Amino acid sequence: MLFRKYILLVMVLVGANMFAQNKKDINTITKEEVLELSIEELANYDLEEVMQLMDIVGASTMEELYELLLNKAVTSASKSEENLFDSPLSTTVLSYEEILGSGATSIEEALRLVPGVIVREKTNGSYDVQIRGGQNMPMNNMLIYAENTTTLVMVDGRPAFNYGMGGILWESLPISLGELDRIEVVRGPSSALYGPNAVNGVINLISKRVTEDSPIVTANAQGGSLGTYIGDVNVKKRFNEKIGVGVSAYFEQRDRNTDEIYSLYSDEFISQEEYGIKNDMYKWSNDDASQLFEDPSRAKEKLGVNAYLDLLLSEDLSFNINAGYLDAMATTSTLGDNPTPYNVRDGYSHYATLNSNIYGFNFIGSLSKNTQDYCLGRTGWTQGFEIYNLSLDYLLDFDKLTIRPGISYQSVYQDDREHIEELGQGYFNERVNLTNYSVSARFDYTPTEKIRLVAALRGEKYSTPDKWAPSYQFIASYKVNDNNLLRAVYSRANQSTFMINAHSNYTWNREGLGSPEYVYFGGNDDPSLMTMDMIELGYRTRPSKKVLLDFELFYNKANNYSALMPDMMETHLSDTPADPTSYNPITTLSTSHRALDVNSKQYGLSFSADVVFSEKLIMKAHATYQQTSVDDFMDASRDDVAAYQASQYQGQMQNDVEQYVMYIMSGGAAGSPTPPQSTYSSDAQLDKSTYKNGVENEAVPSFWGSLALTYKPIKKLAITAQGYYYDQYNLYTQYDTSAKRLYLIGQVPKELAYPVSDAPEQKSNLEYTGNINSKFLLNAKVNYEVNKNLNVFVNGRNILNNETQEYAFMDTIGALYLAGVNIKF
Repeated sequence: MLFRKYILLVMVLVGANMFAQNKKDINTITKEEVLELSIEELANYDLEEVMQLMDIVGASTMEELYELLLNKAVTSASKSEENLFDSPLSTTVLSYEEILGSGATSIEEALRLVPGVIVREKTNGSYDVQIRGGQNMPMNNMLIYAENTTTLVMVDGRPAFNYGMGGILWESLPISLGELDRIEVVRGPSSALYGPNAVNGVINLISKRVTEDSPIVTANAQGGSLGTYIGDVNVKKRFNEKIGVGVSAYFEQRDRNTDEIYSLYSDEFISQEEYGIKNDMYKWSNDDASQLFEDPSRAKEKLGVNAYLDLLLSEDLSFNINAGYLDAMATTSTLGDNPTPYNVRDGYSHYATLNSNIYGFNFIGSLSKNTQDYCLGRTGWTQGFEIYNLSLDYLLDFDKLTIRPGISYQSVYQDDREHIEELGQGYFNERVNLTNYSVSARFDYTPTEKIRLVAALRGEKYSTPDKWAPSYQFIASYKVNDNNLLRAVYSRANQSTFMINAHSNYTWNREGLGSPEYVYFGGNDDPSLMTMDMIELGYRTRPSKKVLLDFELFYNKANNYSALMPDMMETHLSDTPADPTSYNPITTLSTSHRALDVNSKQYGLSFSADVVFSEKLIMKAHATYQQTSVDDFMDASRDDVAAYQASQYQGQMQNDVEQYVMYIMSGGAAGSPTPPQSTYSSDAQLDKSTYKNGVENEAVPSFWGSLALTYKPIKKLAITAQGYYYDQYNLYTQYDTSAKRLYLIGQVPKELAYPVSDAPEQKSNLEYTGNINSKFLLNAKVNYEVNKNLNVFVNGRNILNNETQEYAFMDTIGALYLAGVNIKF
């Protein structure tokens, strides 16, 4: 991979110096192309040219032109193109020009421009992204449950979702910023439109189409501090009205700001060599700790290529084919149960997607084949995937009523046998499968010009569990006038089962590493599905031609959160030796994935504003406030439950051992107690009367927001500054409820919390456990148009160098300084 990535970097840099950017020709630009311009693009034209653009679209004033450009088209909210102002859902559209102008270096960072989306950086270029929050459920568990598993990300209609562990592997998205046409974000449950896992919302990444006016070559490249180099080259050509082709390549490399690794058990950052020693001391795994990181200083690597083919055979017959390959790794938070919260994910994939319109029928079919190592250096964590998606819908138009019926099918296969030396080492040890198919219908009724009623219904038939699951969405909007829109939404969405939940079949052999000697991870073939219900009220207004404001008030309830929890603790004493002082019990902990009684409630408010002060100054701002509480909360971790189970028979076992010692020492004399039973077990669960209600889930800040200003003092110079702020938050994990935590606050002696003598001294607070302080980041980009062919820029992220953690247990994130070029030809 090293050779390939540097070859690609050379291609990017060479391309960046060969070609240049130009705006659309004022003499050939069409009305549709004018309406696709962003405000930032409009600023590239002089006053005389702007007047010509006004004539082309029929705008009589500059304000009318601004109004047209603020009302972008959006498709994700209803699967049909419509004006953003009229969208009945909480929807945001980011154009490529907005993203480019902001200086965002990745898709994840660009989402900081979207209301209701909280983005925090783990390591350089690796992020946690949440829509409205709701993460870390259930609390007091592994870090995997803090991952976002409730947002569906799509690339040109193809789900880009991790069905193995659940969630999004952001480093594995097979598209670069340079290929994007726009990002559309729909907030709130949307399974009725897009299927399972669109619980908190949908992020739709839409690539540029090949048109007659598409630049033949575009190139973007930037590099700077922390070993960060990012680039892409896109070559596209439309040969005639029917055929267009394109190919792209992209590359990303980033270093961490340290090469040390955080050790949970000793609460410190240490070198990889020290980590390997301490890993052995803490008796965590038989795997070689030195193999968990090929290079502890590397944060991220991506190398990918994509190809596009557009066929427009007639107005009623068109096909768009995308295919690509991606090789990616990232140092990020762990999906497992490691003595370090860091984890290296490494994988490669290839995919193909067909989007077609066949006489009114919209068909999407895709195939993705991936090999993913979820935890480098750990046996059994490498999986092979095959994902098949098919969907078909048709739009029926009856004047005031439109109906869009549809069907879809998805099948996911996962196999780990090629990546283990013998059966039993993998999580599944066979080829496993999850399948679902659905029927859906969307009804859109406009009885009057002001009233719009929408109902979306979907039934999902899963293979695991073997049952139907409904999702639905009911919307009412009232357009008071052309400048004011009220909307109300009630919707339900569900989360699918993941491979690890359904098919785990793994025994972790821990002999020689301490008790328990064996841990069994089991699946669940009849799980309850996590479900969310939401009520939302929205108000969108245009108080003046240059201002667009949007308000969202939301409330949701969710239940059936699934987690890996203990079923039974069992200890065998059958191998008790003749020497009664050295008996050697063997303990096995059996666990399985199951839904817990816990449920959550969330309410919040989001606000956004787009303001065009003049052709020289534009502002975009948003802010979100939310509160999440948890009922039926079990204030105990998986390990606490296991310890409770062991305690249920510990006294009896100890008594029996003492009686056995007496029996042996007496020589088995008549009248002596008989030897103890060979097996002790307990499946006891914590008493539900101890569960708590109204517990605040602080895993997501209660407040966050952004303010971005773009200023063009002269035609060729654009300066963009963005402030991003989030409030303090607290991520509770199983590491906070263990004996280690109790020791640190003086509740248990050191010897119960730490198996070695070098435990840290007691602390007066728990900052190490996941308390993250509030943070303000100031980002800025200065772009200069050298000529009509070339833009050069400097780009600073977190330029105030607020060098603190943004995510629990992860790296401190400081300033990143870059310089680069943007090109179109």
